[in-house]
Amino acid sequence: MTTRARTNSVSDALGALSWRVYIFAVLLSFFVVVEPAPTDLVFMIAVAIFCFSRPVTTNFLSGSALLGVYLYLAFSVLSLIFVEFVFVFAVRAVAIEFYMIGLFVMTAYFVKTRGDQAFATILGAMAIGGILASFVTLVALLDLIPNSEILFRGEGARNRVKATFKDPNVFGPFLVPGFLFLAWVVVESARFRLLALGAMGLVTISLIATFSRGAWVHAFISLSVFSLALLIYRPTARAMFTAIVWFAIIACCIGLLFLDQITTRLADSFFAQRLSLQSYDTSRFGYVADAARQIWEHPLGIGPFQARYVYGYLPHNTFVAFAMHNGLLACLGLILIYGSAMARCIIKVVNQQPGWTKYALVFSVLLGLVVLMQVVGAIHWRHMYLVCGLAFGTYTTDTLLVASNKLSRRKGVARRRNWQPAE
Repeated sequence: MTTRARTNSVSDALGALSWRVYIFAVLLSFFVVVEPAPTDLVFMIAVAIFCFSRPVTTNFLSGSALLGVYLYLAFSVLSLIFVEFVFVFAVRAVAIEFYMIGLFVMTAYFVKTRGDQAFATILGAMAIGGILASFVTLVALLDLIPNSEILFRGEGARNRVKATFKDPNVFGPFLVPGFLFLAWVVVESARFRLLALGAMGLVTISLIATFSRGAWVHAFISLSVFSLALLIYRPTARAMFTAIVWFAIIACCIGLLFLDQITTRLADSFFAQRLSLQSYDTSRFGYVADAARQIWEHPLGIGPFQARYVYGYLPHNTFVAFAMHNGLLACLGLILIYGSAMARCIIKVVNQQPGWTKYALVFSVLLGLVVLMQVVGAIHWRHMYLVCGLAFGTYTTDTLLVASNKLSRRKGVARRRNWQPAE
């Protein structure tokens, strides 16, 4: 083997290793209660290994997405000029934003070069992470460990589960992509159907236990849109329709049998309180309106992490808060990244070429998430950038689960052909 061939072999091996380490980082993304989170450290290792590999030369981002990345990063750095308080926190926020863009770019590269395999592996890793976090939710709800209160949000009561996250409003939305993945497994795979159903039940309990209204709306929108896509896709239409009918029948039967008990129990419950308008909702929307006015006075931003110190509040809207802190052009960059991801998915779905159902799943998550982002600040949510990256993959099959290796399959066929029964 020549020196050049040996070098290329080592580079290819490093590229494969960086992919595996990256997947491990995605799997660990469910445990972010500590900083720095293990997922961040592992992702940095994946990037370091990738830098020594031989990447495939490919255009994996659109022009608008590339422009968005430039505007996002350049004007986030520029906004540091306007920081008045706690400059260290502002620099830390910008560093996290660079990390998020790195996660987005790496995800887009892997799904572009590895296609369907990368799609299933990444979403599968997120689903496993959601299941593991949901086990922690079960432990919290059943009070199976001492001091299980630490697994709930610190509101003086055991009401909203945060599990391995810092906030239920982040934990809930994290579960949605994996939940859709499990729903697709239920519809597509008879072999794994019961296992996926059990996992869906566990994740559903966890999603409800967060008492995150935004996450509930996000899950409803995403699941509804993706279910519609599976109904349109012929091979899954019958299974999806059957699943919806059975779910509706079971839900109606339970509702009719226990209607009185359910009504009584929910009348003064925490669940009923969460479904109603909260006392802080009016002020939250007022802060967003005031922040929108402040943006026009400071179009280049006031600096990351500054709103609490300058105005005494934090606007609960991802785009408004980002424009307020990092400037209008940085926010335009975020809109271009997110908009390019959604637009690419829409085009692929409309074209109805093989692989369109995968883009439909990504679009379903992005659509639910963009609605949620109007009432929460999601600028540092890892899974948001990861799902945006998934939109730039090249998918050529509508089969969810990764097919077996073609070479191994051919060898198996050859062995069966050459096999002769004993005489």
